Amino acid sequence: MGKRAVSAFVMSMLAVVSVLAWAQSNELPQYIHRPILLHVGEPGLDHGHFVFSEGAATPAAIAPNLGAANYVPSLSASTAASAGAEGDVSNSPSSEYEGETGAASNGSLIVSGSNHIFPGNCSTQNCAVAAYASIDGTTWTRTVLSKTWSGATFGITFDPALDYDKNGTFYYVFGGAPLSGNYPNSIAVSKSTNGTTWSTPAAVTFNARKYFDDKYWLAVDRSNTTYANRIYVTWDRNSSNNQILYLSYSTNGGSTWSVPVKVNDGTSAFERVIDAYVAVDHNTGIVYDSWLDYARNKIFVDKSTNGGASWGVDVSAATTHTGFGTDIGCVGGRSQGPAHHLTVGPSGTLYLAYADTVTGRGYDILFTKSTDQGATWSVPVTLNDDSGAAHQFHPTLSVTSNGGGGDKVAVTFYDRRDDSQNCLSHVYVTVSTDSGTTWSANVRLTTAQSDFDGNPNGPGDYSSSAFMGSSAWPFFSDHRTTNFEIYTAPIQ
Repeated sequence: MGKRAVSAFVMSMLAVVSVLAWAQSNELPQYIHRPILLHVGEPGLDHGHFVFSEGAATPAAIAPNLGAANYVPSLSASTAASAGAEGDVSNSPSSEYEGETGAASNGSLIVSGSNHIFPGNCSTQNCAVAAYASIDGTTWTRTVLSKTWSGATFGITFDPALDYDKNGTFYYVFGGAPLSGNYPNSIAVSKSTNGTTWSTPAAVTFNARKYFDDKYWLAVDRSNTTYANRIYVTWDRNSSNNQILYLSYSTNGGSTWSVPVKVNDGTSAFERVIDAYVAVDHNTGIVYDSWLDYARNKIFVDKSTNGGASWGVDVSAATTHTGFGTDIGCVGGRSQGPAHHLTVGPSGTLYLAYADTVTGRGYDILFTKSTDQGATWSVPVTLNDDSGAAHQFHPTLSVTSNGGGGDKVAVTFYDRRDDSQNCLSHVYVTVSTDSGTTWSANVRLTTAQSDFDGNPNGPGDYSSSAFMGSSAWPFFSDHRTTNFEIYTAPIQ
């Protein structure tokens, strides 16, 4: 057996061992929260992602090694960002893990959501997603959402995202799965007018024995078009050797959902789609969907002009250099991927932030934008302004009007520049007040560093932020103490 075959065999065996360990630990495996199918195909592990099959042979190597991205620093702005006092949003003295946040604000209320699990104890503890609501960013009320819908009570729920409609009602999407085995699994949406009382979740999908739907995102149309208040949920569907991007929509406040519509153009039996992210232009009602294709090392964006019923041609918005993800150390072995965020500003400009390997600099936070409805994208620039090779990862992206016809954009990220060992993380921010043309000097938000090593959940797979008034509020997993908590700080 050659070295390549031995390596593939070893990785396959490690994947099997990891699957068994996950079933016992109640941890949140990266993206595939429970093994979709029973057999691990060779090579078994690809770019940190477990590849499952129904016995069919898995094709060999998928994504070429593209090296690293070119370093292009962003242009400096004359304005500066400032940060208010940080706060512990979840403020829980118990030992649960909280991370992977969603966030939305309707102007008078801001709501965040996160995973909320007790590793190894989900059979006795309530491992359901939580919501955190506040009217002032200082006092927060936490609510744990129901794990029961469509006649099933799930062992664990996960992967939150939030948005709100024109009436100010919040919608919260998340997934549910059993603590062992694969089925049933489901995507569901709950809604609330006050951030503390949430409706019984309604199923977007319910898979009794075939698919595993993963990594969801949600957006609501707040335009004055015929698609106003239409709710969109997007995800990747794992089936045999394929990962395909789907989207479903609701026209009645989340009570019922359309038949899933395939978004990505790929037609092979070995697609590799992950990290779905949907956004709406609230001027036109155009809906955009984005995703990482780690077989092609691309972040693609597509759009629909008819309320998600059909989709155009996939456009490559950015080339990535991480495959599915890279172990940057000190995150519990959890591979860090681009973790991209897509949003549309009041001006109609599309903004995309993501993490990527940059020549001579390690992981950086990159930014690109489109002013022609996603047809073309600007040259990506690096937003973190340190001069070393420290890693930056998990960007958040939020946008509001700058009051002059353009957009104010805030990007936050984990940053290790203050640790000579490139291990401990602060959270930093940079802001643009001219629609992403120039960027303020980076400002540190946190007063203490987080140590994500030693826990397989690490910081999770993504973080989120939202504007309320003139301030952006990021929500991030913080591990400065023995507990994983959700923290925030206002950015002005």
